[in-house]
Order: sequence, then structure tokens, then C-alpha cells
Amino acid sequence: MKNYKFIFWIIFLFCVSIIFARYRISIDDAGYGKGWYFGDSFSSNNVKSAAMNYHDYGFRSHHLLPTYNYQDTIPNNEFLYTHYPPLAEWIGGLTTKLTGSSSEYILSILPLLLSIGLFFFIFKVIEDITGYKKESFIAASCLVLSNYYLGWASDFHQHVYIEVGRWLFIWVWWKYLKGEASKWVIPALMLIYGCICFVSFEAYVYIAIITLGFSWVLTKKIIRWEIALILSVPILMFTLRLFINYTEFHSWALTITDFRKAYTTRTGVAEGYSELGRKMTLHDYLFLLPYTRFIRLGHFYLFPSIVLIGLCFQGLLKIKSLNKTLFQLCIVVYLACISWTLLMMQHALIHIFTLRHLAIFVALTLGFGLVAYYEIIKKHIQERKFAWIILHSVVIIYSTTYIGINTVYFLYLKYGFMYPHLGSSTFEVTGFFK
Repeated sequence: MKNYKFIFWIIFLFCVSIIFARYRISIDDAGYGKGWYFGDSFSSNNVKSAAMNYHDYGFRSHHLLPTYNYQDTIPNNEFLYTHYPPLAEWIGGLTTKLTGSSSEYILSILPLLLSIGLFFFIFKVIEDITGYKKESFIAASCLVLSNYYLGWASDFHQHVYIEVGRWLFIWVWWKYLKGEASKWVIPALMLIYGCICFVSFEAYVYIAIITLGFSWVLTKKIIRWEIALILSVPILMFTLRLFINYTEFHSWALTITDFRKAYTTRTGVAEGYSELGRKMTLHDYLFLLPYTRFIRLGHFYLFPSIVLIGLCFQGLLKIKSLNKTLFQLCIVVYLACISWTLLMMQHALIHIFTLRHLAIFVALTLGFGLVAYYEIIKKHIQERKFAWIILHSVVIIYSTTYIGINTVYFLYLKYGFMYPHLGSSTFEVTGFFK
């Protein structure tokens, strides 16, 4: 692309402007400013609570476990949270200790800086793995201009940390398997995986699939000393997580019981503990889960869900005709992306941010899909296939309208440059969660 660098820096300046415009929005905003689609304000408030408690009582007061509801005014409302990896809370506590402030704007600084670094890394990783500059530039541009990146850039719970870890692990592991990195990157990969595991359970299986799948595609081997070391990481991290709880409960029976309760809550297999307030039914698995994930997908990736799926599928077909190895890598990434939905269906149903797991697959395929679709449109215009031209016009108008409302109005303006002048609301572009 002739003006690649110029366009790149224009996009960068625009994205940074949006990020800092959104930085002003409090996690207590009454609307969706930093909640639902545009952030995880509930979990950020929990990190803030834990950070304040760590600052006042230290990390050893409850054996490193985070304290939630510490910042509210309700007497004796705080409680220890034992169910999720606490690295985000630890980072928040360390930030508060170092700065003396538990302000959400201080807690946001590290994720914000990591997000700005991730901007450059997204472009590099896609181009390195695909080897196609135009397609990778288009895909990366679409990704950084979307809610996947911009809406979550200053979130200080797990989201920025886990995305940086995902992109970094995939790139380093890919380079190693290609013979472009020495064996000394294996400890670095283990550290990255370990950090991700201590930020969220969501990447446990994701990274394991990437580890095994990339090795099979690129070397045709999965029995390797490197894989054994890397796959030992989630086992060690989960054991450490249980041990931290044990130091608080002083009983392995209580520790296991507590985690079993958390598991049933997250999976919806038990009536009393389920986040849905009931067991998940066959209808939930077959209809509600696919339906809600479908209507929400477009909120994260610029294009309406049906258009995005079509473009990525078109891109996958194009990749298959160009590069068999890249096609296989895309399939591996896709399996990793959907693994959490298959393993923890209720959590995926409740927590829409899990759709962000698809980002790297979208990044690898979307550029090829857009270029291929442009060629199809051009061919149909040249051949005067008016029925097809009308259909393409509908797709373009529909997509442009959706982008205009969902991204330009809500993300760039209402919860961006124009905040708070356009007010707060909980309006969704395509339906509500039922």
C-alpha cells in the first residue's frame, strides 16, 4: 500500500485520542460507558476494592486473597474472593502501594500503556504470521478501530492483560517453531502463560490448544520437551491458586468444596448456585447461547455479525487457496477461540466479553475476506450482474449504518469525544439480553 505509513499513523493518533477521551469515563458511569459492551466496570470496581484493602492492611492480611466490597459504605459487607485468579488485583494493590492512590484513573495507567503498545503489536503479529502486507494492514486497522480494542483499553481487570498475553504468546511460539527464536524463549513463554493463568481461567485451554496445534501444523510433532514444559504451567498455576485458598481455609476439604461451588456457579449445572438462577436447559445450549452470541458479535468487531461471519469465512477460503499452512493455523486459532464457549457455556452466555476471544481469528482472516469481497463486487459490476449489485448495495448500506450507530455514535462520540454531553443510556443496537 502506497500510503501505508501515513495511514498507520493517522489511525494511531485517532485511536489514542479515543482512548484518552474514554479515559475520563468513570467505572461508576450510569450507562454503558465502561460496562456491558464497552468495559467491565463491575470487575474493575472489585479490583479497586481489593487495591484499597491491600493498601490499608497489606497483602498478607488474608494470605494474598482479594477483598471485595471494601470501598462501599455498608458495614461488614466486604468478603474475600476465592474463585478467580487474583493477579489483576495484585497489580492494583501494588499500584496503590507505590502511588499511594486507589483512584481508578491511577489504576488504569498500566493497562492503558499496555494497550498503546498492543496497537503496534497487533499490526506486527498479523503481518508476520500471514506474510501478506495489504490484507494484514486492513485487518489490523479494522481491529484497532473497533470496540474490541478501543472500548477496553483502560480496563484494569483481566482484559488488557490477557489480550496482551495471548498476542505475545502466539507470536513468540510461532517464531520459535519457525526456527526464528532460540530455546531460551521457552522460559519466557512459560512466564507469559503463567501470568495469563493467574489473571483468568479463560486462557488455560486457549493457550494449550495453540501450543499443541501450532506445533503440529508447523513441525508435525506434539511430543516435545518444550510442550511438556509449557503445558505444565496451567497445572502448576492451578495448584498454586488452590494452595493460596488453603492457606486461608486451613483445610483442603473446605478448599475443594469452595472451588466446586464456584464451578457449578459458572457452568449452570446446579439450581442453587447458577448465575442464571436456574440450571441451564437444552434450549439454552442449542438456542439461547448461539442466539445471544450471534447478536452481540458485531458489537466488538465493527461489522454486523452476519457480515463479519461472511467476511471471515470468505477470508478463510481465500487463505486456503493461497497458503495451506496459514489455513491450518487459522483453524487452530479458531478452535482455541471457541474453547471457552464449549467448556464454560453459562459463563460465555452471561459474560459477553468472551466474544473478544475471537479477535485473533478475526484478525487473521478479515483482511483476506474484505479484499476477496471487493474483487467479487468489482467483477459483478463489470459483468453488469444487477441482482448481485443490489445485494452488495444492501450489505454495504446495512454495514455502514451499523458501524455508524454502534461504533461511530456510541464508541467514538457518546462514550468518546462527546462524553458526557450525549448522556448515558443502556440502549443496545441489536436487541437486549433476555
